[in-house]
Amino acid sequence: MKKTVLSFLIFTFILPFAIAQNLDLSKFSKAEGFIDFYLDEEKGKIYLEVEDLNKEFLYVSSLTAGVGSNDLGLDRGQLGETRIVEFRRTGNKVFLVQKNYDYRAYSDNPAEVKSIKDAFAESILWGFEIAQKEGDNFIVDATTFYLQDTHGVGNRLTQGRQGTFRADASRSGLYYPMIKNFPKNTEVEAVITLTGQVTGRELRSVTPGSDAVTVRQRHSFIELPDLDYQKREFDPRGGYFSISYMDFTTPITEPIVKRFISRHRLEKKDPTAAMSEAVEPIVYYLDRGTPEPVASALIEGGNYWNQAFEAAGFKDAFRVELAPEGMDLMDVRYNVVQWVHRSTRGWSYGSSVRDPRTGEILKGHVSLGSLRVRQDYLIAQGLIQPYENGTEPDPKMLKLALDRLRQLSAHEIGHTIGLAHSYATSAENRSSVMDYPYPVITQNSNGDLDLSNAYDQKIGEWDKWAIKYGYGVPPAGMSEAEFLEKTLQDTYAAGYEFITDSDSRDPSGAHPRSHLWDNGASAASELKRMLDLRANKLESFGLNAIPAGQPEALLEEVLVPLYLMHRYQVEATTKLVGGMDYTYKVKGDNQPNHSWVSTKDQMDALDALLLTISPDQLEVPKHILALIPPRPYGYGRNRETFVSRTGPVFDPIAPAETVVDLTLSFLFDEARMNRVYLQNLQNSDLPGYDVILKKVSDKIFSASVPSGLQTEIKLMTETKMVDHMIALAKNSDASNSVRAITRAQLDALANGSKSLATRNSSGLFSQHSKYLAAKINAFLELPEELTVQETLKAPDGSPIGSDSMSCDFDY
Repeated sequence: MKKTVLSFLIFTFILPFAIAQNLDLSKFSKAEGFIDFYLDEEKGKIYLEVEDLNKEFLYVSSLTAGVGSNDLGLDRGQLGETRIVEFRRTGNKVFLVQKNYDYRAYSDNPAEVKSIKDAFAESILWGFEIAQKEGDNFIVDATTFYLQDTHGVGNRLTQGRQGTFRADASRSGLYYPMIKNFPKNTEVEAVITLTGQVTGRELRSVTPGSDAVTVRQRHSFIELPDLDYQKREFDPRGGYFSISYMDFTTPITEPIVKRFISRHRLEKKDPTAAMSEAVEPIVYYLDRGTPEPVASALIEGGNYWNQAFEAAGFKDAFRVELAPEGMDLMDVRYNVVQWVHRSTRGWSYGSSVRDPRTGEILKGHVSLGSLRVRQDYLIAQGLIQPYENGTEPDPKMLKLALDRLRQLSAHEIGHTIGLAHSYATSAENRSSVMDYPYPVITQNSNGDLDLSNAYDQKIGEWDKWAIKYGYGVPPAGMSEAEFLEKTLQDTYAAGYEFITDSDSRDPSGAHPRSHLWDNGASAASELKRMLDLRANKLESFGLNAIPAGQPEALLEEVLVPLYLMHRYQVEATTKLVGGMDYTYKVKGDNQPNHSWVSTKDQMDALDALLLTISPDQLEVPKHILALIPPRPYGYGRNRETFVSRTGPVFDPIAPAETVVDLTLSFLFDEARMNRVYLQNLQNSDLPGYDVILKKVSDKIFSASVPSGLQTEIKLMTETKMVDHMIALAKNSDASNSVRAITRAQLDALANGSKSLATRNSSGLFSQHSKYLAAKINAFLELPEELTVQETLKAPDGSPIGSDSMSCDFDY
């Protein structure tokens, strides 16, 4: 009996392998290339021929046909993760193993290398059953591997609350037109259908069926480049993305975390020449699906970068051109600029395929949202009001939009050649295309607009310095370290600086010049200038802003960007209050030490901010209200219109409320007010929190009462101020002193000798004042909430550690 059971078990385990040995590969079509494969189109199967076990290569996944919603972020042509992998055999399986390059050892001692390799986990991405052995090679069935949701579309939809979706094998299959093999890369694409139940509005708006989402996903196996590429050390002043890893063979006297910039491989034919052609130029190909005149603008803007490479000593080393017929834009061999369509406007971005070992960029991959240009067109529409003759728009609108596309093309390509955002350069005469630009619009004494200089039509001076730092070749007799340091020192001596996202996007930010969508060396001065321009154009705003034949209610969509044209300049100006001037200074360099923004600049900024919430600035002119009727059938409210508290009728207070909330939320950010309080303790000449709070309160709670709609705007602004003060007084992230001062000011407003209730007023204004006083007292009389500040965690002590030990990757 035991022998029978044993025989049965042996038969059970070896039978699948024995049956698989009967594959007749001659019946399948074979594609030779980087990794040979066989296609059984009759059964929809694909078999890989694994030849080189334990040999590293790159595995890149991507989304070749997307979902089409900016909010979901699952765009056509979106790159996935780049991983270093290898095949390993274990019994009747071949594993696809992702190597762990975050932790490394470069040593001649094999035992030391092994100890570090064994200390950190790897990831087995897939286990292939061996279907047949052909000499020294293994044939594995890879069909299920290619039909997985490798891009994580289902997870993204779940996280976005659009429903729960899983890949459905019965509705998925290989996509034969895009299954190709080349000497250095193997490309396999599949149609993946995820099934579930659509619950989210975003997905429902772009999916024809209610239970299925079908996309296409690509798997790319790519030969690793040779190691002749020369890594260049990362410096926070240089403006580049980077890779980093921990090298455990580093001497104790040196940093264990190694950091290197990301860049393309670019070499001079003659390294000794000041100007030389490149061994292999960097070429980008534009999506042939891009329409004209957009295509020409994108090619022209992308080619701005050749100016920077020439300044770095390379002749004709960079170019952008239209992709040849039939080019596969997802092929890793090509740098590309894609023209991506979505249901709503959204971000453009530049990504890349990089060698995780070195940071070398193997493929630059730009995705430009096709609807972004329409936002610039809309801005121009509100400013120019171009439809005086009915339906023929003023050609200046198209010029403005195309100028923006040139800049956008250069900006996103800049990311794919290694550069991060450089947000302080708008204050330096627009010295970089890596900033976010708002159009520079000027007007003469007659109020006539000039948009001819809205966007800079060339590469910036900072960009030239950055390319020299990243790609330049040290002259004879100078080491690379000396060359890089001299380049950085010269950059800052010339008056340029690099400040990026972490110091610019945060609403609590403190840098006085590094902001998004701003202009001018002085944020406050530019805000006042924009307010004047805005007021002028609001006065002349009319039906000429939309073409003949459109519903007049659509005038609101054109009004929105005009009314809010200063929104980003408000944020920039706010950062001067409690602001600190600083750089990414390195010991011994020529950059200045950090310092608080001067009292004058802080108070000038506060004055400009108070202008933005004055009723005369906030009121929508009466003639505009007379032009915007309720929304017609088929044209409901959308994300391009103001929120309304008045049903179908345009709400004249909503635009004002939007700006008031914007200004006060930025100004009374808890981190900003903490800084204002502390700066005064460090330097009594600088304004303290009590000074700032009193000045804003005095302005908002003034006794003067305007007439008409401005009355309601003033009452709304007072209410908003109370709401923001109560929120700050309750905010556990605000310092105890800031919270105490805020509560004291609220108490003074409700119960002090000059309280709201004692204001010389009658009627509605009196009722409003009593209401606010009662609202404040209701808050003050509540039992103090136990919002004890979170105990601050002490830096690691045992064992000794620091943030420099972390291995963060900057994309």
